[in-house]
Amino acid sequence: MNRLLYYSIPVLLFFVACAGSADRRGPGPSETPGFFELPRLYAITDFKHNDEGERMPEWVVRWLEGGITEVEAMDAYHGRFVFISRSEGNNFNALSRWAEWFNADLDFPRLAAARIEARFGSGVSNPDSVYGAFFEALIRTASDARWTGAVREDDFWIRRKFYLVEEEIFDPGETSPDEEDWKFLVLVTMDQSLFASQLNAVFRSVHPSPRPTREQTSAANRVKDRFFYGF
Repeated sequence: MNRLLYYSIPVLLFFVACAGSADRRGPGPSETPGFFELPRLYAITDFKHNDEGERMPEWVVRWLEGGITEVEAMDAYHGRFVFISRSEGNNFNALSRWAEWFNADLDFPRLAAARIEARFGSGVSNPDSVYGAFFEALIRTASDARWTGAVREDDFWIRRKFYLVEEEIFDPGETSPDEEDWKFLVLVTMDQSLFASQLNAVFRSVHPSPRPTREQTSAANRVKDRFFYGF
């Protein structure tokens, strides 16, 4: 790889995007029976304010390396839940407009519903079967709820070059990228106690039909009782 590229970009990182991760693109194994997706290595080749000599913010580096949990561990977000909205593609101008028009008040319900869905789906292969009609009703209620208190903290973008990992030892200097795009991130936070109180209101507003079985209700209650463990 061009030696100048390594030093002109303060943080040139390589990551692997696998099926089921936040960076999955297109149908993955769970949606296409018999389909196996190779892991995709990507290099960050540019990012917001790189041309001004700045480094990537800590929250971006932490999210790339360890996800939401690592961002929430930062002192800056103590006592707050972190939500990161993402959009990616090849049209930089369109993505820039998406980030510019992102509205924490209007767009937060989707972020909250997605994270609630992930929490109930954790360790469960078929949430609709485990929780019955409660699961769909919960996600719909969370998406339609009027959440308050969401704060837009920051936004950022990175440019990525993708590679197919076909060899046990990968040498990006000898492999041509198979794809390139931009990924935009918007960081949103909410006070933990405020989120919890609104989530409880969402739980009370869920009226599933048909009524879940006793086993399904018990399964949902177990998650609700320990909702913030692993959230």
